[in-house]
Amino acid sequence: MSVAILPMSDQFSWDDSVKGSVSSAFFAGYMVTNLCGGFLATRYSAKGVLAIGVVLWSLFTIATPSAAAGNLGELMLARAVMGVGEGVTYPSIQNLARKWVPEQKRSRALAFIYSGHQLGTIGSYMLCPLLIAHYGWESVFWIFGSLGFVWLLGWLPLVSDGAPPSLEAGAAGRGTAAAAPAPPAAPAVPAKELQLQDVPWAAFAANPAFWAIVAAQCTVSVGNVLAFSWLPTFYNQVYGVDVAASAAYSVLPFVVTVVATNAGGWIADGLVNNGVLDKTTTRKLMQGIASLGPAVCLVKLAADQGAGEGASSVTNAVALVTAWCSLCGFSAAGYGSNHQDISREYSGILYGLSNGLASVAASVSIYATGQVLHYTHDWSLVFEVAAGLYAVGAAAYLKWASCEEQFAHADGGAARQLAKAKVQ
Repeated sequence: MSVAILPMSDQFSWDDSVKGSVSSAFFAGYMVTNLCGGFLATRYSAKGVLAIGVVLWSLFTIATPSAAAGNLGELMLARAVMGVGEGVTYPSIQNLARKWVPEQKRSRALAFIYSGHQLGTIGSYMLCPLLIAHYGWESVFWIFGSLGFVWLLGWLPLVSDGAPPSLEAGAAGRGTAAAAPAPPAAPAVPAKELQLQDVPWAAFAANPAFWAIVAAQCTVSVGNVLAFSWLPTFYNQVYGVDVAASAAYSVLPFVVTVVATNAGGWIADGLVNNGVLDKTTTRKLMQGIASLGPAVCLVKLAADQGAGEGASSVTNAVALVTAWCSLCGFSAAGYGSNHQDISREYSGILYGLSNGLASVAASVSIYATGQVLHYTHDWSLVFEVAAGLYAVGAAAYLKWASCEEQFAHADGGAARQLAKAKVQ
């Protein structure tokens, strides 16, 4: 949408305010199923919930051109329903990963999974201009929506809700559980019988380690959607480049981010597995890089825009944006791996809650960015606010984050907090 919205805006005469509303509609639906997706994936089937989500978002991606041809309300509804489908993705992945990924490889595995988002962004930035030039902007939605069904057909036979037999056999053959995922705290209520009242919602709400994750995730998400949703518009408005050039400038940051994300995962696992740093310190180090590094880049980017350097600074802008996005990739080994540290049993639910709150922040920020640009045309202000939010998220995470187990079932399915006030 971030590339296609440029020709769509020309065709439908949308200003930045409308573009922000269209982009934020997705997150309205995304928020809803993030909040409940973790519970659904835990209670029923993570594989099944994710498959339904893929079908839903693929269908409504294909339907987007028809909705846009109707009216703005229909388009925003289609985008919201698409968000409903995508909202179950990460909570479902967390549920699958806790069974499929050994603890010693958690950071690198989750980093690899999360980097799929950047790879998809790279593919869209490379293909969308070609599709738009030859077949019109509508083809972008038809083709990418259809690819969702193709992917699903290949994925379904490969995945199960339980741990893979090879992982279980490997652990048994070595006579140790070290190579297999550490079992979660024994639940008083089996997952298939889990009810809403069995989940320790109050303990979640009172836990500082969880809120440290939320703070980091919300502020990083604001930066991520700024990059994903507004970069082509930024290059187009500030430097006067066309659709193809703006997409090309937008690709490089995500290419480097794939490398940085996976490097961060391997570095984090190496630090912990070799006893260089404890897990909590490692998470804080990774997240500090992922939050404070982008903040510095955005402050410099804002200063450059305020100086009015014009088109001659496009190379500097691309370099700063690339550094900003790539450093942010280290968050996969920071807050992105922290949910399973504080509770393997509830990691999917916790991720759904934190990602749902982050999607609220993202939706508000996309809309607010559109309003700011519509009324002030001030990109410096946009970048300065994002930098400040990164700094706030970093401060909260560095103070309260922990990798200690935080939650477990007590007798009768009630919850107890294992580390109520213990933070590192």
